[in-house]
Amino acid sequence: MKYKLVTIISIFIFSTLLWVFVSFSSDYSTTIKVPVRITNIPEGYSTIDLSTSSVAISVKGQGWQLAQLTFGLQDYLNISFNGTSDDQTVSVRNVLEQNSWITSSIQVIMVEPAQIKYSVERINYKVVKIVPKVSLSYKTGYDMVSDISIDPDTLQISGPKSIIKNIEFIETVSANLEELDRAQTVELELAKNDGVNYGTDKTKLSFDVQKIVDKTFENITVERKGIPPSRDLVLFPEKVKVVLRGGINILGQMDDLKIKLYVNFRQALEDTLGSIVPIVEVPEFTTLIDIRPKRLDYIIKQY
Repeated sequence: MKYKLVTIISIFIFSTLLWVFVSFSSDYSTTIKVPVRITNIPEGYSTIDLSTSSVAISVKGQGWQLAQLTFGLQDYLNISFNGTSDDQTVSVRNVLEQNSWITSSIQVIMVEPAQIKYSVERINYKVVKIVPKVSLSYKTGYDMVSDISIDPDTLQISGPKSIIKNIEFIETVSANLEELDRAQTVELELAKNDGVNYGTDKTKLSFDVQKIVDKTFENITVERKGIPPSRDLVLFPEKVKVVLRGGINILGQMDDLKIKLYVNFRQALEDTLGSIVPIVEVPEFTTLIDIRPKRLDYIIKQY
């Protein structure tokens, strides 16, 4: 019984191989799509305005030969730059003779397109800014409390002069960062531009996110500016309360001296109400919420 089973399996395998051999020995027609590659470009030059990135080639031949083409033994349709001019027009059929994967036993029925046009141009270099393309949202009660740091923030690009001359910046790929509640460092890839080479393909974004709170700073002295030598400006009161809004860590570590309040002597000279409003300068990434009192009484003394 075992001998009969082995015999049956052997006959089946032999019959299958014979069928495959006979079938693949027959002639067939097929169409293959092959990417185009320009070769022998002089150093310091690049290809632009390639009329097509691939060609469709209808061929006829034995099944074995076509199977090799269909399953990718061909790589590119290589077109060798002849160097006679910057603008080139080549016949695809003529180029096929330069590609060894098309053998003489394979009949080329049709090629589409019949011609390929391209130009060769000197490569230029340029340094441009990197612009992040990000959308940020925060948890309730949180916000960004720093600038966005980009590392690197510039990029050297290279490519044909006609392409890179109009590029002023390179964007990152789009990114959505949601529900943020802490400091962030994010690596982003750079968006690609056809025909342009990059010195790097990534950049890092860093920024701080903190819980937003209010804090009252007591007894902030109001400075007096622009007072003539023979006069004086007396304020009532001389110190005020200031309420700021900002990141919890920023406000928690902030020195009172970073809050600047002052009045100019000219404010008092031009006043018609009997009181003046101090000018306030607060640190970056903080917001002035209130001053108490908002207006200051004053007396101008003359010596």
